[in-house]
Amino acid sequence: MSCGSLGIDQSCIVINSKVDFVVNFLYQSMECENCSMLALEPLLPHHSQQLILKLASLGTIWKVQNEHNKTICGLTRNYLGENAWYHIDVNQTECSLICDKEPEPTYYPVIIALSFYGLLFILYALGGFVYRSALFNNFFRQNSLDDLAAAFSSSSTIDDKKPKPSQQRLRSLDTVRGISLVVMIFVNYGGGKYTYFHHARWNGLTVADLVFPWFIWMMGMSMAFSLKSQLRKIVSKKKIFWKIVKRSVKLFALGVMLNTICSNVNLHELRILGVLQRFGICYFVVATVHLFYASADDKGYSSSAFRDIISFGGEWLIILAFLTTHILLMYLVHEPDCPKGYFGPGGLHDQGAYFNCTGGAAGYIDRLLLGPSHLYQHPGLKAIYGGTQPYDPEGILGYFTSIFLVFLGLQAGKILLMFKEPKARLIRWMTWAIVTGCISGILCCFSKNDGWIPVNKNLWSVSFILATSSLAFVLLSICYAVNDVHKLWSGGPFYHAGMNSIMLYVGHELTHNMFPWRWQVHPTHLNELFMNLWGTTLWVFIAVWMHRKNVFVTV
Repeated sequence: MSCGSLGIDQSCIVINSKVDFVVNFLYQSMECENCSMLALEPLLPHHSQQLILKLASLGTIWKVQNEHNKTICGLTRNYLGENAWYHIDVNQTECSLICDKEPEPTYYPVIIALSFYGLLFILYALGGFVYRSALFNNFFRQNSLDDLAAAFSSSSTIDDKKPKPSQQRLRSLDTVRGISLVVMIFVNYGGGKYTYFHHARWNGLTVADLVFPWFIWMMGMSMAFSLKSQLRKIVSKKKIFWKIVKRSVKLFALGVMLNTICSNVNLHELRILGVLQRFGICYFVVATVHLFYASADDKGYSSSAFRDIISFGGEWLIILAFLTTHILLMYLVHEPDCPKGYFGPGGLHDQGAYFNCTGGAAGYIDRLLLGPSHLYQHPGLKAIYGGTQPYDPEGILGYFTSIFLVFLGLQAGKILLMFKEPKARLIRWMTWAIVTGCISGILCCFSKNDGWIPVNKNLWSVSFILATSSLAFVLLSICYAVNDVHKLWSGGPFYHAGMNSIMLYVGHELTHNMFPWRWQVHPTHLNELFMNLWGTTLWVFIAVWMHRKNVFVTV
């Protein structure tokens, strides 16, 4: 029996019966925690049947039973590989798994892409270093080459005619934002169809799970500068508050509009929540709270080494109340026929005991307040756990923890404003990274599924926002040391992307299925990776061009 042509992340197993009785083949993805196993049709004596495994890279558990449900054999394979063919010969007391076609080396395209972009990055950085060097400035710099060098340079050197204050803008802020945005675009475009460039199906953390939290964390950091700047310009707090309201409404409305792309709008099925909606709500809450405690100068603040915390004790109490509310709701609220404190995906999870309890309290509250038809209908968890319930990963309860995540970003901004020495800033940021990382590890017991509060992007669990915040503090510290302290790299081209973040986010959403960002290709990792990297790179070029033309889009 031939397996034929296989798709991305698929493998084929042919089961051959060598016995005189009926056998049953059961299987399940290793990603499916404590799940009931799926069964093929009973295999008649001396017959064969075929199974095409999807998401083969996540690992597969399988076993063979006789007609009395007694296990004949079973084996766990961490990785069967992609486009691989296997056959299993079932005998009286044992089975043998034989590979007929070796798996394809799917990691080669990633290595090639990393090498190519790594070389480009080195050349880009070296070009900027040479352009800024004294030797170049003294002997080789000519007016006819200025434009070309500026385009090639990663430094985006500030023109002498521009006002001096623009030199004080920290490049690391926009660089971190740009890194988050560029990776987000790549992931949203498909990530080459690699599982590690997709969101975790339920518990766990992948590269794709980092970018949204980092982006929203950076919004909190930028907030510290924005409000301080307006207060120093003697803008009234009432006027600032109305600006906060307007920006929040714009972000929320823009997010709802983006939810209607490529669909006939039915108001009874309109998805209400989403990425920009979360930005809008979190921005409103954290900015409003901070506005009450912020001042134009630091005269009223404590002189303690912990003044970035002590001076804002009221803010901490309010924001911690949101975090406490999230924890209480997750543990105390439950849907009828569902247990309290259930954090699972429902469906086949826990042997299917809580089939309709998807998301626990988070899913129940969304379905209760918004209605099932207004939620995301195709969550990634269904590919593993099945189930029939809609679930929105940007649901209501996640707003409570997201608010705390934005506040941690605001805390990073306060450190930058209140401590002028680079060493003092870096020590505090890395301390926050260690503290938040350790608390996250304790909450999840440093395990994927066995902790009190697992790291879970779908739930935006407390451990998840602390883990991603910890990594954000680390990334900021690295970029600050490299970009602003030692000036080894100016952040380009990520810096340019970070300067036009809202434009690139909305633009990549609008052009998701448009040429030249996307076209039909034969489904292989190489083809998908090339197309997704091309689409992402195109937006980076657009960001650099807009920066050179001084075009910046804000909301």
